[in-house]
Amino acid sequence: MITTATAKAGTRSPGRPRSAEADDAILEAAVELFARTGFDGLTVEAVAARAGVGKATVYRRYSCKVDLVAAACRAAADLGREPPDTGSVRGDLRALLTWLVGVLTAGPVGRMLPALVADKTRIAELAAEQHALLHEKRRRHRAVVERAIGHGELSADVDPEVVIDACVGPVFYRFLVSGDPLDDAFVEAIVDAVVRAFAPEPSTA
Repeated sequence: MITTATAKAGTRSPGRPRSAEADDAILEAAVELFARTGFDGLTVEAVAARAGVGKATVYRRYSCKVDLVAAACRAAADLGREPPDTGSVRGDLRALLTWLVGVLTAGPVGRMLPALVADKTRIAELAAEQHALLHEKRRRHRAVVERAIGHGELSADVDPEVVIDACVGPVFYRFLVSGDPLDDAFVEAIVDAVVRAFAPEPSTA
């Protein structure tokens, strides 16, 4: 179920309180229709009809389609989730990647992503929104990597952004390009490779 807790909608206008049910229905409708039609085929009329609200209800919340799609992406991505803390970098990375695979293969983000990747190459505003969204999504990964560096599980001189890319890049490649399985064995292989590649150098003392 998509909720508005992590969606950054526009400033609420004075007056009657907004309906949380309408908020969620609009975002769910936007996800389903965007995944099916892409940005060009998405219309406020269709979103309103699917959500069971009037067009004015949608426009009171989102002034344009870009704002609507961005809010739907934020809600579907569950940006408010805290980073895992299993007690080891292996466990944390495994938890992050298992969650990411689940989001892509069993949630609305996976249905939206192909359309979003295609449309952002043509629509500058959508590209900017996706960049901001990815920055927020990487916050959880960054927290895990920086904690592991602080605990000495990863080398002190590694670039956290490179570690993150090494973790999530193979997942997105399989999901968007190769179509090879995104299973537990693949997640484990990524974790093993990343931990080995970025582990501290053995002491020679």
